[in-house]
Amino acid sequence: MHYPFPPSRGASSPWGPIQTITPLGPDAVAVTTASHGGLRVSPSALARMPAAIRQTAYSGGGWFEEDCDWALPYLALGLDAFEPHAACAAETHAAAVRTVQLYHPQHAALLGVPAAGKRCDG
Repeated sequence: MHYPFPPSRGASSPWGPIQTITPLGPDAVAVTTASHGGLRVSPSALARMPAAIRQTAYSGGGWFEEDCDWALPYLALGLDAFEPHAACAAETHAAAVRTVQLYHPQHAALLGVPAAGKRCDG
């Protein structure tokens, strides 16, 4: 199925009809449905991401599910730069780092994420 970018409310997603859309920058949005949600990135943003993280067992085609895979495009595309408040950006970035460490440790170095259990400052 072809999914245009940006999606619109009521449009199809891998998880059902889209109920809400929150812009995360010019090339990414967060979407929710009645049952699930995640991030949708534009085709050009997807092309800028490393090939190894463009698809997972639960995500593909520019859609990244909200539990484990959202952190891949968030970090790869630097979406924290589009957060309106620095504190929120720092908190969400830290959550993305922890998510990659837990669910995608094989891609941590690719995203500049320290291995789990290691501190950034030493």
